[in-house]
Amino acid sequence: MISNIETNDSQKICDAHIHLFPDRLMKVILDWFIQQKWTMPYHQQPIETLIKYLEGIGVTSAFVLGYVHKKGMASGINVWLKDLCDNHSWLHPFAAIHQDDEQVEEILSQALDEWNFPGVKVHTFVQKVAANDKRLWPMYRMLNERQKGLILHTSAMPVAGPYTRVELLADVLRSFPNLKVTIAHMGLPNDFTLAIKLAASYPNVYLDTAFILGNPRFPIQEEWLKAIELYSDKFIFGSDFPVMDYSPSDAIKTLTKLPLSSDVKTKLLWDNAMKFLQN
Repeated sequence: MISNIETNDSQKICDAHIHLFPDRLMKVILDWFIQQKWTMPYHQQPIETLIKYLEGIGVTSAFVLGYVHKKGMASGINVWLKDLCDNHSWLHPFAAIHQDDEQVEEILSQALDEWNFPGVKVHTFVQKVAANDKRLWPMYRMLNERQKGLILHTSAMPVAGPYTRVELLADVLRSFPNLKVTIAHMGLPNDFTLAIKLAASYPNVYLDTAFILGNPRFPIQEEWLKAIELYSDKFIFGSDFPVMDYSPSDAIKTLTKLPLSSDVKTKLLWDNAMKFLQN
């Protein structure tokens, strides 16, 4: 059973990187990790139980990131996300889209315009698509015109691949320099330096901490702390819940104990995420 954990009620917390899917699809996703010999403690937990767990550890806002592994699934996932977030107003849905979908602009217009989703999630590893793939250009144009956000998986976690390099995003930003985009997982383990460079060079590029903070695989590095201090407006807290093998409460506790000012921690846990939601 998932148990609640006491947190400091004075600090508002937004988890800007969680994944909720219909039960059957959620099981398939977590089963894949189990097949890779990972331990998935939130396997087969009902969606409402997962949501109550986040509430129990003090999360009062969250980005729910959809994604799909093949064409033709995005519309159905987006409808499901809309219904879920209509019932839980503190959840903010980010639409799924596949590069081979027919009527990409219609699918995205429904999510972004009719339903007012704050953005889109693209998972380059799962979708087997590079960030600079021209099939994604209509999506970039629509997001850029609407000042909506993109959460982009460009990270070699859980597995490196030809599509997961941060350098591929640089091509996109040259064409869309004002694009609002979060580089998931801080570009780790291979591309943190380039991710920071892009955040420093472009006004609307952010990094999220999903699957990093509190993870025993990733001891805190001095270069991370220096970057967070220097670019405190560009880092957003995220956990990757429930697609993780440790507790998101560990991530929150780790962040609160970092040798950073309270102002910087507030930006990480709340302010920067709220800025990302604005358009």
